[in-house]
Amino acid sequence: MQQTKQDTQTPSIPRLYLGIDGGGSKCKVRLEDSNGLFLAEATSGPANIATSFNQAQESITEAAVRALMYADLPLEKLNTIHACAGLAGASVPSALNKMMQWQHPFARLDITTDMHIACAGAHQAGKGAVIIIGTGFCAGAIDQGRMLEFGGHGLLLSDGASGAWLGLNLVRHTLEVLDGLTVSCPLSDALLQYTHCNTAGELTAQSINATPGYFAQFAPLVFRHGHETLGKALLSQAACYVSRYIDHLQHQGFSRICLMGGVAHALEPWLSDEYRDLLTPMQATPESGAIALLHHRLGG
Repeated sequence: MQQTKQDTQTPSIPRLYLGIDGGGSKCKVRLEDSNGLFLAEATSGPANIATSFNQAQESITEAAVRALMYADLPLEKLNTIHACAGLAGASVPSALNKMMQWQHPFARLDITTDMHIACAGAHQAGKGAVIIIGTGFCAGAIDQGRMLEFGGHGLLLSDGASGAWLGLNLVRHTLEVLDGLTVSCPLSDALLQYTHCNTAGELTAQSINATPGYFAQFAPLVFRHGHETLGKALLSQAACYVSRYIDHLQHQGFSRICLMGGVAHALEPWLSDEYRDLLTPMQATPESGAIALLHHRLGG
């Protein structure tokens, strides 16, 4: 865990604690008081620091401000907050180093990976593993404070089974349809209707420089057409990808494995009974895990 500002707050001022889960599509936060009483939750936009440093800053600040508002607390309380942020992209050294330079508005901000807070929440400091399937994909495990992380190298290099991967492969298939290499199907037709594109050139222009979040927005189309040939093929391939990671984590000695993330719930039924039986429910959310890590760091 990384710390970006020393705790300069005097003991007489009550602390607020903020757990931040920053992903590729949204940033979710949980606000608690010094007694661990839940005050509010809030969400905002993307917070992947490897994709957009400025967007992540804006999303974190916006979610924190909303949490204060929902808790009926004044905005001036922002600089009394002790926060821990688990952020997508924090495993990339250059992105983390840049984030460390942020002159954030909090009393304290510790930064770690989204995987770290997910494991800390899901297994309550016990030994266990997590597979996060959202806009991106990553897997990891915690054992006596030691973190292992796998995957999560970005859409270009990995992230199979993620929402972005499903959307990207749907776009690729639809471009082949528009180029006349394969026949259209209800799923490719649904994508063209969604994007208002009629030609390969139009779809290429819209997609060629797009972020993973752009492709992830098409994942629900794939699930809605999962009974059709193309949808079934993509979801079956995604399930095989997840199964390989479950096997790997088990071989590493982790019997408690949680699936988490916005795509995980929809994809879980596509796993075989054998793999679904290996999964365990999470004990707490990543945001709660972030607060637990913060308390441990502060000795509280």
